[in-house]
Amino acid sequence: MLALLAGGGATASGAYLFSGSPEPATTDSLGDEESRRLAEAHAPTLYYGAHEQWPATDPREYESERDGNTVVDGFDALDGYSVDARETEYPHPTVFYNAVDYPDSPLVCVQFWAYSAFDQFSTNFHWHDWEVLHVFVDRSGDGEASSSTGSSTADGTNQSTPAGTGEPVLFVASAHSRKVPNNEHLDPDVERASIISEVGSHSSTLGVNARPTTFQRTAVDGLAPDISNDPVEVISGEASLPLAYGLPRDEGLTLPYAVPEYEGKRLPEHDRLPNVRPGDLIPEELTVDTYDALASPPASIPKREGEVAFVPDVQAEAAVDADARYELVEIEAIRHIDDFTGPQLSFSFTVPEFVEDAVSGHITTVGVPWDQPRFQNPETDISDPQHRAALADRYEPIEAGGDVSRILGAVREATGADEAPGKNGVSLLAPRSRPWRYWRAIPKRSRHSLA
Repeated sequence: MLALLAGGGATASGAYLFSGSPEPATTDSLGDEESRRLAEAHAPTLYYGAHEQWPATDPREYESERDGNTVVDGFDALDGYSVDARETEYPHPTVFYNAVDYPDSPLVCVQFWAYSAFDQFSTNFHWHDWEVLHVFVDRSGDGEASSSTGSSTADGTNQSTPAGTGEPVLFVASAHSRKVPNNEHLDPDVERASIISEVGSHSSTLGVNARPTTFQRTAVDGLAPDISNDPVEVISGEASLPLAYGLPRDEGLTLPYAVPEYEGKRLPEHDRLPNVRPGDLIPEELTVDTYDALASPPASIPKREGEVAFVPDVQAEAAVDADARYELVEIEAIRHIDDFTGPQLSFSFTVPEFVEDAVSGHITTVGVPWDQPRFQNPETDISDPQHRAALADRYEPIEAGGDVSRILGAVREATGADEAPGKNGVSLLAPRSRPWRYWRAIPKRSRHSLA
């Protein structure tokens, strides 16, 4: 993340800590008809890279009964999806929606949840994957301006919002981890978001400008940025960059993929995955098989290639070119599933124990969406304080503030710090920025050591 903020460099950037959420507002569920109308109006286009193996699908295809519970077992999902993908290019394309109402306010949030049968990334691999896009909508103009407004996409088509479905005021696309800032855009000029999915990990960045298939962190080539997150100062780089997860592999970071194993066997060799072949995982040219290559990846690893477009089946056939049309389904249809299960996986090569401990949270299953706080209270997923403050100014149920830390410093140079274990610390300069009212206090020292 530090190198990402420095534009791919290794010597200068900002640092970030996201450590908690503000108190959630009181929310209610909308009626079925109203929820459906909002979902159809704001359902996004999903763009996947050519090497993506597990685009959005329907977990109901792989559910089973176990001890009186309905579960989706990781082995069943990966094995079953691998079979289905050999029979049809994009099996069971589906996106689930959930709409949340903020009482006594024109604000609603429509969530779009996408399930993938597997997740394989750099230090991140696990059975199942859930990603979410929150679309916060203002319905105060229902039936008036919203009936005629629209926006032009890159191919010149118009995406108008039907009467009564309001205007989006904030997009929040889920990042790679709850510990890094999400990819957000306040007051977008488009009615539907485009989601650009990171290959393998499915982390979702936004495409809201005239080039919806590529991510722009800042204004470039006459294009507006795709995110409006609060910028941080990169001191030694003399630049200011929006603090968000973005799309690391397309922004100068050569992140390779690792092949996971279980019980000492790579997944394509495991007895419980008889239908999984090496070609069903991320292609070999993107993967490494040693810890050294993971830590210092070869420059030959290619970046993102190609774009595969998934559009909602409710959108007009002529509205946009699509490789697949996904079914838009209310999430209540899968609430009977009690759990998404699977054992913790391991690297297929030896890594230091502290590394595996550090990423253990990224190599376990994710559970069900409706057990997450952001399901009922989507504002808890707003990771940029300026965005939350903007909504708090407009809508009474939303409160500003929260336990969110901001800039800690800027990396001066990547050298060892004596007090860090193995002298593997990073020396930081204190920021020269004026603290905002919702920053946490930063110790008054001229330098900090991050161990």
